[in-house]
Order: sequence, then structure tokens, then C-alpha cells
Amino acid sequence: MPTFLDDFATSVKKRRDYLKEKIVNGKFNPLREQFEKHFESLWIPINPKPSNGSIKHEILAVDSSVYRNLLSTGGIFYIVRSLAVHRKNSWRKLETDVVYTKKGSAHIKLFTGRKMEMLEFEVAIEALKRGFEGDAVLIDGSLYGRAAHLPIELKVEEEPDLMIQYFQAYMQLLDLCKARNILLIGVSKESRSTFFRDYVLSLIFDEELENAKLPAEHAKRLQEIFSDVLDNEIAAFNKLENLKQEYGKIPDIFELIFRELASSRPDHQLIMNLASGTGYTKPLLLGPSARMLRRLDQLRSNPREYVKKHFPNLTREIGEEFIRRAVSVFSRVLEMPSFISFHILLDPRDSPIRVDIPAWDYRLCEILWPKPVENTGTLNEVLEILKEGYGGLACHNLWLKDVDEKVRLRRKIVDEIYFPYMEKLFHVKIIRGRGYRRVKYP
Repeated sequence: MPTFLDDFATSVKKRRDYLKEKIVNGKFNPLREQFEKHFESLWIPINPKPSNGSIKHEILAVDSSVYRNLLSTGGIFYIVRSLAVHRKNSWRKLETDVVYTKKGSAHIKLFTGRKMEMLEFEVAIEALKRGFEGDAVLIDGSLYGRAAHLPIELKVEEEPDLMIQYFQAYMQLLDLCKARNILLIGVSKESRSTFFRDYVLSLIFDEELENAKLPAEHAKRLQEIFSDVLDNEIAAFNKLENLKQEYGKIPDIFELIFRELASSRPDHQLIMNLASGTGYTKPLLLGPSARMLRRLDQLRSNPREYVKKHFPNLTREIGEEFIRRAVSVFSRVLEMPSFISFHILLDPRDSPIRVDIPAWDYRLCEILWPKPVENTGTLNEVLEILKEGYGGLACHNLWLKDVDEKVRLRRKIVDEIYFPYMEKLFHVKIIRGRGYRRVKYP
């Protein structure tokens, strides 16, 4: 019997009903009835088949991959590859380095994750400059999530200014797509986002507040608590307790709403539990989080002080030249467009796909809460592209699956090709961390 299988079987049988419920349906939702009521009006049915029955759009698909390894010297060796593919044409970029940080592995993952995204921007830019004139650029991941990264100094000694390069490349890609009228679409097959759930909760909250007929002061303070939950959960619930003590009974529904807002239930769980067929959620304009909004306000009011505060080492080492460069780049961040985001389900047996596209008529910093938008010709074209590219349960998007398979960096390739090449070039045996070693060294 395989190791621990008997223990695993005993543990699962003991908690069978509990585990089945959480695996299949997710965590218990005390507001399910309220969600169902509003979900019906925000779920737009769709025919999953392309209107023309075949693929007619010309797509540039972009993806990246990474390899990381801790060396015996304490440095982290990484390789990042990005690839853009349109039919038989392809464009590629690769970066490799050894970096050092006092931070832990999570910071290295953050650094290499940002590096991957930046190289995706750069390879897409190269493709656009070198001949791609199709209908859309598809990027594997959330465009909004990338815009929401905080512009701060990374604690990696070799490249602390990465986020300046990052936003410079992102804005250049956005500018190129807008100027050439090429769709830029972010497609995420997995997502833990809650923007749709948060929007539905705001509708539930407003309805319950109206029905409760509370004094104006009570209602105002509850609205403030709702806004605070996503920014400072502890402070928000302290305010709720204070409100209860001062004014007595507050309807329990409000605490349920606040606790749901503070929970980690993702949009995809709601959709999989409530959607009765194929369709997509009402598209929403998204703005910055409360934390990012504070940073943007700081940047707007005093860009030089923002750079000095959030890039202290670079400011100290390089000085005025760096400050001018950073201010120039980050002033463009204030002009970044908002993004229209929604989730689409193209097979009731499948999980939803998150989709982001730029909203050129709105700035990101102008949108303080998710705001519904009406369908346009652009949105309808995006829907057609998603339907054309859908390959069923095994393939959320044909173009992205193709580029993923081509750019994926497998450990075997690194072990058998990349490292032997470096060892031959350097005339040394490269000793990797003990957790990785495949051979013994004398």
C-alpha cells in the first residue's frame, strides 16, 4: 500500500460530508438567498458557439515562464522567458541573472513574477513594432492586477528599480494598442478576485439599508464601515462594535454583509454555485484598491517626495537623476486607464474565465468602486474572440495554450541543457542548494 494512503483514507472518511461540501461548493454562504436575487439580473446568458462558426480573428498570444534556484553561494539564479506567437511568427525574450536579497523566498517570487509580466509587455511591444497588425493581443493573466501593483522599490540588490521599468513597459504597450486600435485582452483561467462579489454585496447592503429605515446617522456610519472593511478590517469591526454599544440593536444582516465582504470567497465560487448555464457577469469598471489609491494620492500631491519615500536606496545612491526619471514614469501611472472586467462561463461543467480590457475613456484613479458598463461593439468583439478560442474543458483558450506549451520552461531542460552549457562555458561545476542537488559532490 502506498505510504500514508491508509491514513489519508481514514482522514477523508471521517470528514467526508464536510470535505465534499467544501471541495464541490466551497465555503458556506449565509447570504446565498440575497446573492441569488441579484445574480439573476447581473448574469448575461450567451451562446458559447462563435457567431460565424469558425475562427476569423488574428490573435497575438503572449505568455512567459520562469525557473528559480537557490545556489550554494546564497544567490538566487533565475531564467525568465517570454514568447509572443501569431500563426507561424514568433517573438521571444529571455533574461537570466543571479540576485541577492535579505528578504525571503516570497520576495524572490514577487520579483520574478513582476519580471515575467514585464517581459510579456516587452515581447508584445516588439511584435507590434515588427509587423503584427491583427485584431487583438491576448495576455495570460489579469491586466487590472498588473496595473494595481504598487510602485515601490524592490529589495533585490541587482534590480531595485524594476517597478519603474515595469510601468514604463506597461504604459508603452497600452499606448501602442490604443494608437493602432488593437484590442488588449487579459485572460485568466484561474482567479481569486472578488470584485464581482464586492459589487453584488454593495447592492445587497444598499437594499438592506433602505429596508431597515435606520436614523440617518446610523446609516451614515454603517456606510463608512462598509467602505472600511476592505481597507482595515479590524478597525471596521471595532467601529461596528462601538455603533452597537452606542445605539443598541443593529440588524444582524449588516454584520453578515461585513463579514462576507471581509472573507476570501472568490467570484468564481459564486458563479459556479449560482449560474444555471453559459453566460458572463455584468462587465464592471474597476479602480484602485484603498491602499493603492492612497499611494496615487501621494504621488499626485508630491511626486518627488513619493519617490524619495518609496525608493530610499536608489534616491540615496543615484540622487537627482533617478528622482527625475522615476517622477517622469510615475506621472504616466496617474493617466493609466481603468479596466473593464468580467467573468465568462462557456461550459456549465467548466470553471469561469476572468477577462480584462482597457477602458480608454476612464482613468483608473477616477473609479472608486466597481461600476457597471453597457455592452459595446468592443465588448461584443471580445466575447466573439473568447468563444472562438475556447477549446472545451481541457483548453480554456487555444491561442494561450499554444504559447504556454512553447514557452514553458521545464526543470529537465534546465538540468540537462542550460546548466551543462554554463558549466562547460565557465569550466566549473555549479553547486546548487542542498534541497535541489541531484548528485553528490566530493
